Amino acid sequence: MIISRFINKVFTSNTYVLCSKTGREAWVIDPGDTDPVVQYLQENEKILEGILITHSHYDHIYGINALQSRYVNAKIYASENALAGLFSAKHNMSRYHLNPYCVEDQDVVCVAEGSIIAIGDNLSVKVQETPGHHPSCLTFEVGNELFTGDSLIPGVKVVTILPGGNKLAAKQSIKRIFDLYGKETLIWPGHGEGCLLEDITMESCFVN
Repeated sequence: MIISRFINKVFTSNTYVLCSKTGREAWVIDPGDTDPVVQYLQENEKILEGILITHSHYDHIYGINALQSRYVNAKIYASENALAGLFSAKHNMSRYHLNPYCVEDQDVVCVAEGSIIAIGDNLSVKVQETPGHHPSCLTFEVGNELFTGDSLIPGVKVVTILPGGNKLAAKQSIKRIFDLYGKETLIWPGHGEGCLLEDITMESCFVN
């Protein structure tokens, strides 16, 4: 699987594109700015199969409608706790940034702890529930790679002051990641650069 990272204009969130090395399958995690993603998919002759959402804050979902308008068969995969944010500008907080946004497609595949999603190249996404930043937070495991959204951002304390935030849950989620995964695991966060798990400490990510 080939992983490409795109930095978005809204809060410099990260969008990731996962492309099959042997087939045409592609998956997007947390779509933001659409044009560079579509250009990348077209240049590499890939077809978008699905959209994975780490949580339903505006800066991690605002590219969904534009992508689905081009790739009508691409399904959305998200936590059940993400539904309110996907369909409400108040809950995803876009309303407060003077750009109210709601996802148009109501057909969301709800995934939870332990869900498995096949993505091509004989690989699967394993879903981990990692609440704290928001109740909808998921982490996606693909081989030796973890896409943590805002549940774990290397060297940055998890934000829990927004609606739905929970300090204790955030600490438990971070501790769980460190307990479950080895030092050579690659962390791909919702903001900022990725790194190996061994390059950070739990304490550097804990909220005060």
